[in-house]
Amino acid sequence: MMTEEESNALESVPENEVIAVAETIFPSEVVEEKSIQYPLLAIEEANKESLATFFQSLKEIIQAHPGTGTFKKVDEISKEPKAIWDKQKYAEKMEALATFKAANEDSEEGFSFKLDEIGQKIDASIQFIRAERQQFFGQLEKLREKALEGKTRLINDLRTLVDADDNSDPAHVNASFKAFKKIQDEWKGLGSVQGPMNQTLWQSYHALVDRFYSNRSIFFELLELDRKKNLQAKELIAKKLEKLAEDVQKGGALQKLLKEAEELFEEYKHIGPAQREDNEALWGRVKKALDVLFEQKRQINEAQKGVYEENLKVKKELGDLMHHHATFISTSITEWNQASKAVLALQEQWGKLKGGLPREGGKEVSQQFWADLKTFFKHKSEFFSKIDAERKANLAAKQQLVDQVNGIVETGTETPEITNMVIGLQKRWKEIGHVPEKQKDQIYSKFKAACDAYFNLKREKGKSGQDAEFDANLTAKLAILAKMEGMLKDPESLAGLGQVKADWDAIGFVPRKDVKMIQEKFRTLWNSLIDLARTQPAEKLAAWGFELKSLASEANSGGEERKAASPDLRKKIQALENDIAVLTNNLEFFAKSKNSEKLRADVEKKIAQAEKELEKLKKD
Repeated sequence: MMTEEESNALESVPENEVIAVAETIFPSEVVEEKSIQYPLLAIEEANKESLATFFQSLKEIIQAHPGTGTFKKVDEISKEPKAIWDKQKYAEKMEALATFKAANEDSEEGFSFKLDEIGQKIDASIQFIRAERQQFFGQLEKLREKALEGKTRLINDLRTLVDADDNSDPAHVNASFKAFKKIQDEWKGLGSVQGPMNQTLWQSYHALVDRFYSNRSIFFELLELDRKKNLQAKELIAKKLEKLAEDVQKGGALQKLLKEAEELFEEYKHIGPAQREDNEALWGRVKKALDVLFEQKRQINEAQKGVYEENLKVKKELGDLMHHHATFISTSITEWNQASKAVLALQEQWGKLKGGLPREGGKEVSQQFWADLKTFFKHKSEFFSKIDAERKANLAAKQQLVDQVNGIVETGTETPEITNMVIGLQKRWKEIGHVPEKQKDQIYSKFKAACDAYFNLKREKGKSGQDAEFDANLTAKLAILAKMEGMLKDPESLAGLGQVKADWDAIGFVPRKDVKMIQEKFRTLWNSLIDLARTQPAEKLAAWGFELKSLASEANSGGEERKAASPDLRKKIQALENDIAVLTNNLEFFAKSKNSEKLRADVEKKIAQAEKELEKLKKD
């Protein structure tokens, strides 16, 4: 019940400020503070398996804790993983398309792409999250529409009730009061309405409530009692809000305290009025406590804003570098590989930069960065697709040479003209370019086997007395090896070791195919005999007439010259020099800002490590 004085009091209360706090300071949904353990993904090490696990975890969180805050957090932490997955999926599709075109005369007709089981699992999780999000917010919007419709209907019902109110009939007063309480209960249970209509609805509702209580001046005593109850209820809420403000200043969990404050303020809004003086005093206390709570939130937001701006500055620099690579074109595989290292280094630096970006400008910078990254790898894929086509053509040309030599071998004919033809095919083989890496060894083995078969045929037909001599030499050396094996069982026979070496050296050449075998077997047996000799008394060795030191060097006489740097070593040196050049070039683009200094330090550390390893390789 409300008197005319209470009506005036209601008008004097800053109702628009109450509504502003209720609908502007408090969003309609605040992230519920739950002990949700969100997954973390190492962006720089992300692969299909880790992405599948990451999105499966998000799916399970959505299933267990659907809510506005959950969906917001999931959207935030899944942004970069989605971009990474899109890039990987696109790369797989392009690779599949290239393979299909290579097998179908460069035609895309009939091409279809299907992810593997892990890829399908990732897409299924992403689709599930998206569908659940749409369904959740769709239902939320329906509830708000229902609340708007219901509150509009209740205002009309309340207006009808107020307009038809007849205080002269006690029965009517009692019935209308019950109807009014029913409207109040239903209004409270309908929930909030978003948008500009919310304030209009609340103003209409409070104005009609004011009129209803004003019409019940005959129930003044009951109204006074309600005011006292309302005062007590509001006093209790004000104390709780003040306690929450103290907890925030002591470093309490801000998100949890804001949630509790929202619930208390929602309850405060639905409590009826108290005396004007008490009402204004209580509202001052409530607003002061809310100001403390949201000042802490504002400070956190401001601190984050500074970090976001710093991140945006550094990522713009990285984006400019990436944009330069988006237009990179070359006909050199080495240059493409060097450019790829630079691009991947930029991507790594991008991923290491933690924290968000400002809403204004951040989205555009991220989209441009990833678009340029995709463009670079698209151009690279096109280049290597062309290289693959050329290498497949070379493979076909080399296979023809193999077939030609095999055809010559099958005829069993050997003439000087045919020999010159085979030599010409060998020269042609060297002139043909590279073939696919997987078939390189296989096709070379086929060609070598075919050529060896022909020249073996030539040797068999032209076998001379020299071949017979080589075979006799092989038999003689095998006999000496057998004798050396026997000497291992009889240390006394070591007296003839010098003669054994002289006999071995006196024998001429053996067939080429047996040279390596015969030398390795002699070296092994000779070293074993020297080891056996070392176990004999020095007097006995002297009596035999030889020195261990000179004999030990016999097996390795005429050692090989020191080999030049291997091709693998030269490649490593060249790769390190290229890496240092790329990193040094990227280093020049970073501004002197807080976050970029961390990236500069990281790059400088990599350069120092590469230079140290390069110096070591050059010494070797």
